[in-house]
Amino acid sequence: MHTMPDSENDSKLELECLRLASDLMQLAKETLDPDLKELCLRMAKHWSGEVDEPATDDTGVDDASDQ
Repeated sequence: MHTMPDSENDSKLELECLRLASDLMQLAKETLDPDLKELCLRMAKHWSGEVDEPATDDTGVDDASDQ
């Protein structure tokens, strides 16, 4: 089985995250619901600015540590 080098995987992941952030920003621009707008902008900020950080839940604890 052929696997991509990490740098190629990382680049693809970063691009997908930026695409998601862009879609969320577009949704925030088009919605009239202020709560949805705020949520979309917050999520867009997360996906565009925290691409390389580990996933955390509401407690701020790394998901991998709950074993």
